[in-house]
Amino acid sequence: MLLDLVYFTALGIMTGGLYGLLGLGLNLIFGVMRVINVSHGEMLTLGAYSAIVMGMTPVTSPWFAIAAAVLVVTVGGFLVARLLLQPLTVDGRVHEQRGLVLTLGLSFVVANLILAIFGPEYQKVPGQLAQGAYTVGDLVLEKQRLVILAASVAIAALLMLFLRYTLTGRAIRAVGENPEAAQACGISVRRIHLLTFALGSTLAGVSGALITPATYAMPAMGFSYTLYAFTVVIIGGLGSMWGALLAGFLLGIAESVSVIWLPSGYNAIVGPILMLAMLIVRPQGLLGRLSVRA
Repeated sequence: MLLDLVYFTALGIMTGGLYGLLGLGLNLIFGVMRVINVSHGEMLTLGAYSAIVMGMTPVTSPWFAIAAAVLVVTVGGFLVARLLLQPLTVDGRVHEQRGLVLTLGLSFVVANLILAIFGPEYQKVPGQLAQGAYTVGDLVLEKQRLVILAASVAIAALLMLFLRYTLTGRAIRAVGENPEAAQACGISVRRIHLLTFALGSTLAGVSGALITPATYAMPAMGFSYTLYAFTVVIIGGLGSMWGALLAGFLLGIAESVSVIWLPSGYNAIVGPILMLAMLIVRPQGLLGRLSVRA
């Protein structure tokens, strides 16, 4: 039992890194643009299938496929923000209800386009990010999953440093706090919105590209990952980047460890239960701030 607990906790930590990265992207977009991006999981799907396509080229390195997928999703996120969301922007703010409906429609369009092009079959990027496994007693951990965890943590750390220490990062935070005041200080809210949506989409896309060498992708995967992203954001707290990262690891560990006690397939209920419990006990999330309106 103890060995199982350690093993599934380790697996949960490796999965939690991707959940945290996915939640960071969704939280960034909402925190700055106030857009509930229902198509966030489809950006992950787009990243996964972009990596799969690039993996079919003569350059078969999974790292090349991941880098190319990140570029595709970044450009895709920029175009969505420029062509679809900016027309909905009034006085520096995207209309919340219209933004929600637009991203919902976008999620259906992307998912069905991928289904029409690639078909319903499961696919993955050929090759591995790292060969072999580490063995500690009876505990076996794939090097590939450890590389995915390290890459997720490194990307999250770079994002935090970018937001905290660069002028552009500070501008993003300023627009998130008060777009009117930021614009009065000479910050282009329009450009920050474009950058923010592209950056949030990139985080989703790199999550999808990272998992495809280790697992299979399918056209409908975006919906479940959108639910994971929302679960992470609600548990961690809306607008809290550190909260999203912490919640990603908590969700990954809880979902993985639950396999020990729950019947096969029932671990999918762990996320919704944690989310519901958080809404009851602490509605603002682990590290979120409770906003009070007069």
